Amino acid sequence: MSRLRTEIALAVLVTLAVAASPAAAGTRGPLPEPAAFAVPDPTLPPRDTVLHERLARASGAAASAAQRYPVNDGEGRTVEIEVSSLCNPVTCNAADPQQIADYLGTLAHGDEISSLLVRLVTNGEIAGECGPGAGACYFPGGNTMLINGNDTTGPDGATREFVIGHEYGHHVAQHRFNPPFLPTIDWGPKRWDTYKRVCQGVRRGVYFPGDEGSHYFENPGEAYAESSAFLRFRNAPVQWAWTPSLQPDAGAFKAIRQDVLHPWAHRTRLVITGRLEPGQKAAVERLGTPLDGSLTLRLQGPSRAEFDLLLRDRQGRLLQASRGVGSSELINFTVCGQTRLRAVVKRAGRGAGPFSIVVRRP
Repeated sequence: MSRLRTEIALAVLVTLAVAASPAAAGTRGPLPEPAAFAVPDPTLPPRDTVLHERLARASGAAASAAQRYPVNDGEGRTVEIEVSSLCNPVTCNAADPQQIADYLGTLAHGDEISSLLVRLVTNGEIAGECGPGAGACYFPGGNTMLINGNDTTGPDGATREFVIGHEYGHHVAQHRFNPPFLPTIDWGPKRWDTYKRVCQGVRRGVYFPGDEGSHYFENPGEAYAESSAFLRFRNAPVQWAWTPSLQPDAGAFKAIRQDVLHPWAHRTRLVITGRLEPGQKAAVERLGTPLDGSLTLRLQGPSRAEFDLLLRDRQGRLLQASRGVGSSELINFTVCGQTRLRAVVKRAGRGAGPFSIVVRRP
């Protein structure tokens, strides 16, 4: 096959592989202007807290025996709910477990809903377990959500249903996979994380995954959870309190639904083949990278050849290189905002002939 035909065949192969990937290249939102990262001084307390270290205390709070309730989603899924023994008609005016289960079934969800434990508690227990001013909290170690047994509306206009939608966003993220940006509950799931350019924001020093303290409103994990609530309540009279760059739009809502209903599970494998002819210095192979995450390139050339493997961005800037002995090379790279890359097979000494690049990309 001629070199021209080889290049055409390769272009078709790459195009088909990109089209078959879970998200098309270019799904990332535009890189925000610096002003979009500014967060005004919050006038309200944080919506909730994600508490990794306090599960033991929460499980020791007063509670009745937990029971499973159907969420009535047509799939036979159930959720576990327990009601605090301190809840009574005076202290908790809306602690009906089946009502909560029915509502959870209306949220975008998958099988992760069956691993959730909802604890309906009093105002005092919310303050004691979740912190002053918080409307709820989530314990990822036990898949546990603490929710007020009272049907109240917060000072920012957030109803209890809105708050539950936020907490369920944390629960979804807890059960999604987004390497190397882990834990996912701090970064957000793969497609949303990519669309909102979270990796780039972290490298720029404007996002703080997992920070439940002074950078709560710049924590992408919390912004994802809040966006999940807005997915259910698009017209809620709740002001967006997080950094404006993470505020949801139509693309973000689409990514959230994909992450919930069709979770990203693993990298895809792509094999690129080519050839270095005698006297040819290098071959350039273009590669689409529709999602942020871990990328691996493994080059295999002729046994007696000396080939190097370079990874460049679409402008030609060198990102990483593997220059070992022979023609077997390996590059591990974290895609962070790049939608197109170039794999360059370069002659480093003697030899010519065919090569293959095994690509594993997010």
